Amino acid sequence: MFDQPFRQVAALWIVFWLLAPSATVAGAPHYTVTADARLEHLDVRACFEATVPRRLTARDAHAPDLLRAATLHTSAGVIALQRQGTLLMLPRTDAPACVQYRVDLNGIGRHWRSDSWRARDVIVIDPALWLWYPGGVGEDERWRIDFELPPGYDVSAPWQRVGRNGDTVTYVVRERMPGWEARTAIGRFSVESIELPGGRLRYALLPGEPAADAAALRRWVGSGARALVSAYGRLPVADVQLLVVPIGHGREPVPWGEVQRGGGNAVHLYIDQRRPASEFMADWVLVHELSHLLHPVIDASDRWLSEGIASYYQNVLRARAGLRSAQWSWDALHGGFERGMRGTPRGRSLAEVSETMMRDHSYMRVYWSGAAIALLADVELRRRTAGVQSLDTALAAFGACCLSADRSWSASELMQQLDRLTETTVFMTLYRKYIDSDEFPELDDLYTALGLQPVSTTRLRLDPTAPEAAICAAIMAAPEDL
Repeated sequence: MFDQPFRQVAALWIVFWLLAPSATVAGAPHYTVTADARLEHLDVRACFEATVPRRLTARDAHAPDLLRAATLHTSAGVIALQRQGTLLMLPRTDAPACVQYRVDLNGIGRHWRSDSWRARDVIVIDPALWLWYPGGVGEDERWRIDFELPPGYDVSAPWQRVGRNGDTVTYVVRERMPGWEARTAIGRFSVESIELPGGRLRYALLPGEPAADAAALRRWVGSGARALVSAYGRLPVADVQLLVVPIGHGREPVPWGEVQRGGGNAVHLYIDQRRPASEFMADWVLVHELSHLLHPVIDASDRWLSEGIASYYQNVLRARAGLRSAQWSWDALHGGFERGMRGTPRGRSLAEVSETMMRDHSYMRVYWSGAAIALLADVELRRRTAGVQSLDTALAAFGACCLSADRSWSASELMQQLDRLTETTVFMTLYRKYIDSDEFPELDDLYTALGLQPVSTTRLRLDPTAPEAAICAAIMAAPEDL
């Protein structure tokens, strides 16, 4: 590929601009990534029609370790490029030019928890390790990447997928926060677009040993997607990379799940494909991770809010979608609150425990305090507005105005915005009450009003005659039942 004459590259460049999708703009860079069948390397060509940047930048300090043979191709000839740390320096040129470089994939790891790894017929790698970004690209500017793949291969990436033509898959990249993580997968698999109200999930099941039950996992993914839509009738974001990675071991169906926002919205699930389909349908991780799409990126020090929203909705949405009964979901919330109370040490505030959660393993306190605050906010909004407003409608309003913003929110910033959108003080009242408290949120009065009568630490009796039993029922009701 590197010996291709420049006139041939220029001809292809003209064709590209005639056929380029409207999402890109004239003068934007155009990248072409070619993968070999053994996935030993990626050959990358970055072409610039107008202004050639003075440098390409790597977003990961380890990217230079994988870089090979970087050259600049112009009508005047080929120039070897010099690297300065994570910068690839380009000479000045007023003519169109292409940078070509190779990324060596032989050195990437084999453990699924690393930022790059390989399995049979597939690699998963952070784009920051192979994509050298052009300097001077504007915040809202979009540019195109074509992946030229071996027959039977596909690529899953967090960016907007434009389409496939033969063995070429096209994405459009838009700059997001540089520090946000992402993953690309390249290999022998296919990407399916699951169309839903408000957008689509781009679902890819990667190969694994033993082979996964693809049909059963597709049903499982579909059930989780329908559950997410039941929050307020549509996907909270229009385009989601959904990557399911079989790892072949674990004590549960989904040992690990995560949401990443680098390049776009992505949900990654690492599964033990040996488990029966019934265990996947009963598992909570898929809906929990999808529920994170309902809120923006929240500062790591305020994990109580991000994990609280997801922990609350992982139970509520499964009831609404018919995956669990309302009774089961209330029992699950109650059991979580009990674990949170037992994990609440005196003398440390919610803010302190949330900030050190990963170090201290204080997951129960953090997750379930946040879920309790989500429930308190949901009930109070429904109570004040006779059911017109809820946590669902508050997050829907936030999604309409602010979810696409490329920024991270503190808990106080997000709750102030939710108060503005609902024209209430519900969220900041709860924030001020509990953020510096060393006690678990008080739920006794709410339980009484909703008719939630504890039978044990894991079970409730639902009293249909309670003063606000209708709110209790509405929280878990499918949208068509309201």
